[in-house]
Amino acid sequence: MLEQAPIREGVEPAQSIREALVVARHVERLGYHRFWIAEHHAIGGVASTAPEVLIGHIADGTERIRVGSGGMLLPNHRPFHVAEQFLMLSALYPGRIDLGIGRSEGTLDDAIVLALGRPSDTGHGAGYEEQLDQLLAFAGLMPLPDDHPLSGVRAGPRGVPFPPVFMLGSSLDSARTAARRGLRYAFAAYSNPDAAHEALRLYRSEFEPARPGDRPYAILGVKVFVGEDDEHAQALALPSYISWVRGRAGRSGPLMPVEQALSHRFSEAERAVQHKIRTDADVIGGPERAAELLAAHVERSGADEIIATTNTFAIEDRLASFERLAALTGLAGRLPCRSVA
Repeated sequence: MLEQAPIREGVEPAQSIREALVVARHVERLGYHRFWIAEHHAIGGVASTAPEVLIGHIADGTERIRVGSGGMLLPNHRPFHVAEQFLMLSALYPGRIDLGIGRSEGTLDDAIVLALGRPSDTGHGAGYEEQLDQLLAFAGLMPLPDDHPLSGVRAGPRGVPFPPVFMLGSSLDSARTAARRGLRYAFAAYSNPDAAHEALRLYRSEFEPARPGDRPYAILGVKVFVGEDDEHAQALALPSYISWVRGRAGRSGPLMPVEQALSHRFSEAERAVQHKIRTDADVIGGPERAAELLAAHVERSGADEIIATTNTFAIEDRLASFERLAALTGLAGRLPCRSVA
């Protein structure tokens, strides 16, 4: 699952951060394999700003589940520092850390982009690929050319295996970038539903192993709301949808209660931007409908793994949705479930 620490009306954002550990322990007991933490900035509905900090907290409070970034937005950071951070995490939690990297801003606010000090050429151009190559070189995974001024630079601590690196994206270009470097790949279907399945197929067809034995590994990221039935699921998903619409309209805000969302009347400004919030790839339904939608995604994309984002107003609804998802995918039968601490 992907954790964004959803912010709710009447609840301090810090509480959403603290609740991430409750969710992580819950899904670990249900048999989930991976718990990733997003990077977002100044978005009213989500509080996850520093995955590199929260990863250590979650890994320390769990036992088996893999913990990682979904993702570290590389142009917001120094590649050498990212390499050192994740080597440190790998030393502390051996075999349980993942590094997912992306290139988006993680914000809708131009002033925040300026405050982050992003280099101007790193959005989707050669500058980003240079950052990526530096990171892989500092990690000891792929050397820079001998005449490169940073050739031979290695991050520490030494003697620690670097975590698996996943390229995150929402375009065909990102699929090609991951394939050319022999990286694992994760596609955010909710950002670009039109290209989701094609991107994963393209990634597989163009994959070039960086080391002998490397094989393509593709993850499809989708929003998932599994309710008691289809109507219940639609209600659970509505506060998140409204929050993103309001953000696009310039009024970013927290999730509202379901009852308030059901009676919400979209303003003229909100209606004007609704087309920008795509729901085509979302998995919203009761268990039977959700199972059908997930199976269709896997069949069309060939995904090795689904990573689910579930942002509801009430944490109890999030936990219940993950329980239903575990049951319909067979996870719930693999590990004994206990009550949430």
